[in-house]
Amino acid sequence: MTTDIVLIFLSLVIIVAYVLDILSSRIKIPPIVFLVLSGLALRVFSNRTGFSVPYVEDLLPTLGAVGLILIVLDAGLDLELNQEKLPLIRDSFFAALVSLVLTLAAVTGFFYLTFGGDLRACLLNAIPFSIISSAIAIPGARHIDKHHSEFVTYESSFSDILGILVFNLVLFNSSYGLKTFFGFGFEILATTLVSVIFSLLLTLLLGKINHKIKYLPIFSVLLLAYSVSKMLHFSPLILVLVFGLLLNNFHLVIRGNMRLYLDVEKLRAEIGSFTSIIRETTFVVKVFFFLLLGYSVSLGRLAGTPLMLIALPLLAIVYVFRYPSLYFFRRDGLEQLMALAPRGLITILLFMGIPEELRIARVNDNLMVWIILGTSGIMTLGLMMQGKPDVNNGGAALPAGGAPLQAPDTAPQPKE
Repeated sequence: MTTDIVLIFLSLVIIVAYVLDILSSRIKIPPIVFLVLSGLALRVFSNRTGFSVPYVEDLLPTLGAVGLILIVLDAGLDLELNQEKLPLIRDSFFAALVSLVLTLAAVTGFFYLTFGGDLRACLLNAIPFSIISSAIAIPGARHIDKHHSEFVTYESSFSDILGILVFNLVLFNSSYGLKTFFGFGFEILATTLVSVIFSLLLTLLLGKINHKIKYLPIFSVLLLAYSVSKMLHFSPLILVLVFGLLLNNFHLVIRGNMRLYLDVEKLRAEIGSFTSIIRETTFVVKVFFFLLLGYSVSLGRLAGTPLMLIALPLLAIVYVFRYPSLYFFRRDGLEQLMALAPRGLITILLFMGIPEELRIARVNDNLMVWIILGTSGIMTLGLMMQGKPDVNNGGAALPAGGAPLQAPDTAPQPKE
């Protein structure tokens, strides 16, 4: 295959994905559904023509890790912190925690009763299916009102972080005593403290660098810190989220005499440019990750009846145990948020991180794709049944037809 053909293919993939991303705001179907299905179609084409994409198994984990960092960073760059947000942050944290614990217990029990074997292996295999994916939930939340959209952003980010913490706890410990849980708590506190200090230094560095190349070195330092933290079994996503939040809310920490050492307006402009680059890079990485994920699936085993007998109970568990967390912590948004529990990027990355000796044979990548497509499809149906957010009424949902409830000559409601 010539270089020109490769460049044409890559360009067309990005252009088509961009068009689908624009259309998704109208048809409310997550772009990743199209990307995974496109990857499956590419696999069919590959099987018939003998064409193959090299190094897929090596590319997927790397693309996934970078994609997860970018998505969580992008989420942090989009969130504002103030006194009014504290109840929202508290409720979204506990909703993510309750949902994770209940779903994890149910999925672990299902795996243990169905497959038997080691309880620790069942628990470890259950974790990827128990976490809400911020990679899919956050873009999907654009279709609901702003107040609930922010809740989904925080909830899914917390779900990712808590899921990784629990995954590391189970993976690196074979026994669980007081010492284990004390170390677990210390890890969270230490990671948060180091994240705040490190993020503040990176923010100051971003405001001080005058060289024309600055954003890539900053992101490279963040990638380095993420990788080192992960090797030390800390939760590096806390670092990424804190950095994003600090950049978007730098006015909360850069105050008083600190402003004498920084050009605040220049820093604000630099953060705007950095955010734009992060979002475009996130888009490209997600496109190729989900395309290659679809391509990597074994089509022969995807449609098997035994697989469906596992996938359908898992889907039921996901939504049955989402209800209590929303009922207690977001009852006013229960109808809008119930369907927003997709599995995605974090599911894949944690599943790939399970050692071979702790894997359950029938809990495989084909089951993972079914759960991702199933939860994405349910989210799509849920969004389609809701109205469009009314930008003239603080983002409150309109009826399904999209027509405003007020008369045409009524003055629009002020934004929140």
